Amino acid sequence: MPNKPYAYVNVFFCILLLLSFANFTRADVVEMTAVRPITLNEHEQQWLSEHQPIRVGVDGYFPPYTYINENDQIVGMAVDTLLLIGQKLGIEFVINDEHRWPDIVKNLQQKEIDMVLTMVNTPERENQFLFTSPIVYKSLVIIGKNNNHQINNRSHIANKTIAIVKDYQYSDKLIKEFPSVTPFVVDNMREAMEAVQANQADAAITFLAAANYYQLKYSFSDLKFFAFYEKNNANESIAVRQDFPILASIMQKGLSSLSSTEKIAINEAWGANITLPKDNQDLIEFAAVAGVLILLLSVWILQARRNNQALTIANINTANANMALNELKNNLEKNVLERTLQLTISENRYRGLVESLEDEYIFYQHDTDGFVQYVSPSVTHILGLTITGFGEYYYKLLTDNPKNQLISGYIQRIINGEKLAPFEIEIFDTNGVIHTFEVLERPMYDDEGECIGCEGIAHDVTSRKQQQDMLYQLSHYDDLTGLINRYFFKILLDENIQICLQNQQPLALLFLDLTRFKIINDNFGHSAGDYILQQAATRISTTLNGTFTVSRFGGDKFCIALPNKAADEANAIATELVEVFQQHFEFLEQTIILGCRVGISLFPEDGQDAEAILNQADSALYEAKKRPFGVAFCNKQQAIYNKRRLIIEQGLRKALVEPVIEHYQLFAVYQPLILLPSQGLGGFEALMRWDHPDFGLISPAEFIPIAENTGLIFELSRWMLKTVCQQLVKWHEQGFDFKRVSVNLSALELMSINLADDLLAVITDTGAEPKWLKFEITETALMAIPEQSIDILQKLIQADIHVAIDDFGTGYSSLAYLKSLPATMLKIDQSFICNLIHSAEDQAVVKAVINMAHSLGKCVTAEGVELQDQLDFLIEHHCDVAQGYYFSKPMNADDAYHKYAVIINSMDDGAH
Repeated sequence: MPNKPYAYVNVFFCILLLLSFANFTRADVVEMTAVRPITLNEHEQQWLSEHQPIRVGVDGYFPPYTYINENDQIVGMAVDTLLLIGQKLGIEFVINDEHRWPDIVKNLQQKEIDMVLTMVNTPERENQFLFTSPIVYKSLVIIGKNNNHQINNRSHIANKTIAIVKDYQYSDKLIKEFPSVTPFVVDNMREAMEAVQANQADAAITFLAAANYYQLKYSFSDLKFFAFYEKNNANESIAVRQDFPILASIMQKGLSSLSSTEKIAINEAWGANITLPKDNQDLIEFAAVAGVLILLLSVWILQARRNNQALTIANINTANANMALNELKNNLEKNVLERTLQLTISENRYRGLVESLEDEYIFYQHDTDGFVQYVSPSVTHILGLTITGFGEYYYKLLTDNPKNQLISGYIQRIINGEKLAPFEIEIFDTNGVIHTFEVLERPMYDDEGECIGCEGIAHDVTSRKQQQDMLYQLSHYDDLTGLINRYFFKILLDENIQICLQNQQPLALLFLDLTRFKIINDNFGHSAGDYILQQAATRISTTLNGTFTVSRFGGDKFCIALPNKAADEANAIATELVEVFQQHFEFLEQTIILGCRVGISLFPEDGQDAEAILNQADSALYEAKKRPFGVAFCNKQQAIYNKRRLIIEQGLRKALVEPVIEHYQLFAVYQPLILLPSQGLGGFEALMRWDHPDFGLISPAEFIPIAENTGLIFELSRWMLKTVCQQLVKWHEQGFDFKRVSVNLSALELMSINLADDLLAVITDTGAEPKWLKFEITETALMAIPEQSIDILQKLIQADIHVAIDDFGTGYSSLAYLKSLPATMLKIDQSFICNLIHSAEDQAVVKAVINMAHSLGKCVTAEGVELQDQLDFLIEHHCDVAQGYYFSKPMNADDAYHKYAVIINSMDDGAH
């Protein structure tokens, strides 16, 4: 114990000596790092003299490292560092005008600039550019709103919408690491933070210093730092074009010459709050001093303490270490148990999923050569193949279906990175049964990004394909005979016609009808009828040779298409079929004698499409039934009629498309309605006329039925209404009081429940008024669907449009409907007027209609008045309105105006 004070003194002296040495060393190091001379060799100096100024690309949207300030100047930490290097080396730097990142990289690739001031060094970029040591040290951080409590660490960004800057190096890496992230791509980091503030994104990934800068500059007060995305691994270096290695060496010397003091000054000037890398020499020296100090203190402790005290301390430390070790062991066991439980639950879920899908799905993996390396247990359930013995090349299991030949091409495209839609394959199971699979494959990659094969899901769609085939069979084929049905036959017939048209070949169509078939059904039952139809289909198919298409067209009718067959060949085949059907049938020991008749039409003589020649063959079949030998072509008279009908139909279509061109003109004429007995103007009836270039004026009685049969009546009726409305607007503007003008409606139009709305829409669009119009509907059309017709007429009446029942007396109206009919006028058909003077029956009908109409509060118009005696009779019996050639033929709009407007105006002038 007497030496203990001296020991303290000695130790204290050693500590002071070491601290003095440490202070001297530290000061010496700082002094040494304060100035670092730069030595450029002669070659480097010569290169600089020949290549100045150095063209530099700078990102203008990367604050506070590099950005464009309010004065449109490029500033920032990296820019200050560049200028400092320029001062030291005497280099003149010129900053390029392009400041957007993709264009900067493109300029460096095309050698339009010499270097880029800040770029992350990646393996891909090292193949294109030369890099210095980092000029900027950065960390990527996750920024979000203060009220967002869903993101607390890096992994929480999964399944979130994250704002990222387009074409930045970390963006692609983020998508690969977190494929569930929804990227919200912006042009710069400010827009990324604005997207978060506007709730367009859950968070943004940006650089720490840039985030700090934008928060201060743009007052993003409701944003906060969540976590580091990557710490100090997004450091930026100077990137130099590949062919300027000497420039890269010069810039590296310039960076190396910067002292810690200079670096810290630049960082503090921009408030970047970035921790710079520590100087390794300082760390080594500090560690050496600390180590010597610790060593001396340890010696002093050993000398000052007795061995028993050291042992006691050691025992305590050991006990504490054992306690910590036990606690760590317990925590580790707990973590292992929890992880094992999680894996067990996950495995059970996966097994449950696979087992639930074992009836339809097979999961598999194969290498680039097609060797199957893994297959799910469901392969046994679906195909009967064992998993252990499955190792095979997939193509050894395929059928010879042509679609399987496309698989290798699909797989090669998938391996090349192309995303393909699911494709079909066919595979045999162990029993030789064919299964159809819908396959979706995606490429597999190793850790180095190389494609090592494909993984996929094969969905067994065999049942679905069978159902589709069954539906196709039911919709295209006759269930009883197996022949194609009417729908499919028309499709194939049109296709055959197109082929014959291209090859300039004829085509014959046979329409065959069984005779006495109804008698067989009535006497022997439907089972006998079904049997006869099946046998008839067989006889037709076995009689024909070459190319043909047979259809059961409906009931006991069959259609046969014979491509490239002229009239004589078609006649011979039809005659042979008639002879074949003269042979009797046997059913349940009963002898049944039938026969058949065949009508023939030809392409292109009898029509240009399937519908036309089918109609012609049907007409010919009607003729065949009248002839003893049972075969007939479409006769000349019928052919002439059909040809004219076809020309009218085609011309009508063209006239509706181009209604006012030379030689194809639809137009309206107007026949006056005369009030009785004053014989003043009571309105007009608008009638349609058509001037055909070949046939001249065609009667509506001819082209209106054709329009109704072809469906053109709807377009024709709308054209007529629009034309009349436009004329009425013109007359109204001329001051002509035309009363009301009647327009006829077709019976087919009454089939549309929306007819009233459609008519009112046309009237409104033309600028006409409903009170100018009256619609005429025939009694026959009205009684076809009386309830719906009455509803339509009521809507028209409510809109201030009058309604007249045309051709009254010919349609057998029900009085129950007539008394509630919302019509304002009944028009007596001209058939009752033409013999009015000499026919007591017609006189009785006319008087009865007038009396009945007046009793129901309705007016009466007599059509077809041509004689004075007819007019006198009508006036005598109080008919309200007359119409006919006695007063005027239908005339064009101008003639009607000049005749009746002038008369009305003259009467008005006389009144004054």
